[in-house]
Amino acid sequence: MKELQQMNIQYAIKGEVKTRLAEILPLLTKEKLNMLAGNYEIKGRSKLKKQELADAVQAAIVDVRELNMALLLATSKEWELLQKLLSVPYLQDDAMLPGAYFFLMNTGLFYSFYDQDKLYYVLPEEVKEAYAKVVGPTLLKERERIQHVGTYILAAMNLYGLCPFEQFIAIYNAQNEEQLDEAEFTRVSELLTRREQSWHVADGRLIADYYDNDNQEELEELLANVADKPYYIPSKQEFLQYAEYGYYEETPQLAGLEQYILQYLCKDKGLVQDLISEIQFNCSMGRPIEEIMMGFEDRKIEIPTREQLEMVIHLVINVYNNTRMWSNAGFKPVELGSDSPGADPIRNIVPLKQQQAVSAKVGRNEPCPCGSGKKYKKCCG
Repeated sequence: MKELQQMNIQYAIKGEVKTRLAEILPLLTKEKLNMLAGNYEIKGRSKLKKQELADAVQAAIVDVRELNMALLLATSKEWELLQKLLSVPYLQDDAMLPGAYFFLMNTGLFYSFYDQDKLYYVLPEEVKEAYAKVVGPTLLKERERIQHVGTYILAAMNLYGLCPFEQFIAIYNAQNEEQLDEAEFTRVSELLTRREQSWHVADGRLIADYYDNDNQEELEELLANVADKPYYIPSKQEFLQYAEYGYYEETPQLAGLEQYILQYLCKDKGLVQDLISEIQFNCSMGRPIEEIMMGFEDRKIEIPTREQLEMVIHLVINVYNNTRMWSNAGFKPVELGSDSPGADPIRNIVPLKQQQAVSAKVGRNEPCPCGSGKKYKKCCG
């Protein structure tokens, strides 16, 4: 609680709460005013005196077009916060997450104050007045549409990693009565990228921001892998679950691996859940088995016998083969099958041996049980 409060304090104005924009903006540093002016692309801002800068920023904040844009882009949680603040002079809350208001603060619609060891949040009166002029049935309908398309984009990025425009539009139209054409999609995606997103557009595709300038080779590899594959398209209900941050399908194979680790290797449930989440992610990215197994070593979870190591690797391979992968356009390796183009399930690398372990540990110079052909110390060990 104290740490959260300290995080919020660093973004707050120190002193008595003010509720009018004309009083709040002069309290900001010139650096902060310049940042707001930059966000609104105010020309000649570097030459303005502080009060002139504050006046220019205020005019931009309450401009009908700019406010309309900000309201269309606000997430559902940001929208809920706005609704709370509309009906009160300020809101006192010492436990608000900074991520809930960063966008609103960076558009100048929202301010926080720290006074007498308490945190207060304000939607300025001028903003409330402008809000009343802007918000109506037309904006609310457009906002709902933009947010819905944005939710679909998030789901597509989490499930596929990349998705051509035509494929995305086809998925959306198959699951929604109100159809989406390329012109509207282009307009909405351009609008959404006016604020920071976890994805971007390039070469007629939606691309997850995992692929930045440092790993373009991985992107090229992904493009090659999905070139001849169909896209896995779940039901609307299942598809939209992928819009939730960190969501993945909790398969019986994942549950089996987690249960085995908890029963035989580690009793720390939180640590094991973190490991399972990492294994799932690495499998979804098609990482090699030796890299996936490094998660155990990183968390100092020991696998004491050869028999247990073989069992763990067998369970991990089952997870791998039953995980939805970006390189398979959302399909699991077992769903594509060995006859499908590009399918790459891992099969029978580790035979299950129903026998006693002959030694307490696998020798570091012995062949690794994962079947890589490397020595244990150079692979899973």
